[in-house]
Amino acid sequence: MKVIWMVGLLLVPLFLTPPALAQSKVSMDLTEEEFDLFYGLFKDIQSFGLISLALVGDAERIGLSEQSLTRFLDEKFTEHFCNIRYQDLSQDASRLAEAIALRDKKIGLITFRVWVIGEDYPMAYHVRCDAGSFQNPNIWSEEVLGHGSSRTVPTAIREILDELLQQFARVFLKARGERCNP
Repeated sequence: MKVIWMVGLLLVPLFLTPPALAQSKVSMDLTEEEFDLFYGLFKDIQSFGLISLALVGDAERIGLSEQSLTRFLDEKFTEHFCNIRYQDLSQDASRLAEAIALRDKKIGLITFRVWVIGEDYPMAYHVRCDAGSFQNPNIWSEEVLGHGSSRTVPTAIREILDELLQQFARVFLKARGERCNP
């Protein structure tokens, strides 16, 4: 069964590189009306309260760590989202429960799932990012498939996580009519 999954995951990105997949500009090619229709809900978000990452499959066996990658994403958030506050609600169980119970549309969340199959070449991976609010957690979504070896995959996954976060930041800021000037 594992071989069937690996073959399926390896065939899809055969002619595409991970960075090319992560730099999809589909959402940027929409008309203003279409863009507002798809992403206008981002205007309601006043701050972000959760950036979470889940590792699936063999990800931890090749040296990936949820804690380390989540810290990496927290740092990258401050780089890519100027003037947008991030207060980690996972550190305050009652506030997190309240945001979930109220389906708070003013608090944003970003979730990543990293799925790795295999512990050496060939290894296949799938990285998915969903972003939205506690009311609608899947306003924006993007995913990347790739393959490599135990030597290259951990670095590729970190780069893809950063690229996906950057891509979401561009969409989020555009939807709000804001710009980030470093």
